[in-house]
Amino acid sequence: MTYRGIPYFVTRSKTHEVRADPYATEQRSLPNRTHGVSYVSSPRRTTRIRTYAPSESVRPATATPQDPPPGIIDLKRVLAAVLAMLLIVILSTFLGMYAARAASSLLGDDARAFASAFGADNETRAESLSAPRSTWEMGSVPELYQDDPQWADRPYGSSTIGTAGAAPVCLAMVRVSATGDVQTGPIDVASFSQRSGYADSPDATALLTDGAQELGLVASAVDKSEMALRREIVAGRPVIAAMDAGTLSPSITYVVLSDIDEHGRLVMNDPLSDERSSRHWTFDEVLSRTTALWSYASAD
Repeated sequence: MTYRGIPYFVTRSKTHEVRADPYATEQRSLPNRTHGVSYVSSPRRTTRIRTYAPSESVRPATATPQDPPPGIIDLKRVLAAVLAMLLIVILSTFLGMYAARAASSLLGDDARAFASAFGADNETRAESLSAPRSTWEMGSVPELYQDDPQWADRPYGSSTIGTAGAAPVCLAMVRVSATGDVQTGPIDVASFSQRSGYADSPDATALLTDGAQELGLVASAVDKSEMALRREIVAGRPVIAAMDAGTLSPSITYVVLSDIDEHGRLVMNDPLSDERSSRHWTFDEVLSRTTALWSYASAD
């Protein structure tokens, strides 16, 4: 019995000691401490062992996928982002070029004059190998090509500058070199030729002589000899050569002979081909294919 802090009355008998609890309802004999009885301080718990049926066998937990640590770069995402950016840049470039061409065709000469007045570069290096207007200068023949998108689709005669505009493009090149006027380009020369009736001629002789004079140039015929041709070029007067049909083109075409390199070869600006313009030619190669030659200087 648990001790309650209440005094007991102990009576002695012959056989054993008896502790009397005045609050107990019945008398019980408590064993004497000499009997060596020990009491458990807390109740004993039995361990339950659970068994599993074969269908309930314990399986290891399935590993769940985890996100890569923040320090690891996902290459697939990086490549996808780079490709998306490249696609956006390409689309923006094409849309910009299309918008520029549309605006140029709608606004016409007024837009080009406005751009030239503010020093804008009218050449599109992304689509053409023509020298940009910002590099044009007196004493240097710029490389200009008929297929330049700024003027290739412009009408010329019964065709376009891109197809039949070799003569006005060549005349524009020599005029820049002779006068230093960078505001007059192939479109201006072709428009002048159209208004003056030169574009309807079967060949460009009238444009390259009389027309050149109206544009402020002095055109002089040059003999088909190496000495005469060399003399004009060394004097700083660029030469336009009429090339026979079937040589550089199925029909008569025109090129500019602008310089002589250190190996004695001619530097040719062919408005039809940047490949032919990139190589240098011997005098015999050129003179054997020409039908006429004219040198140019400023009339001032």
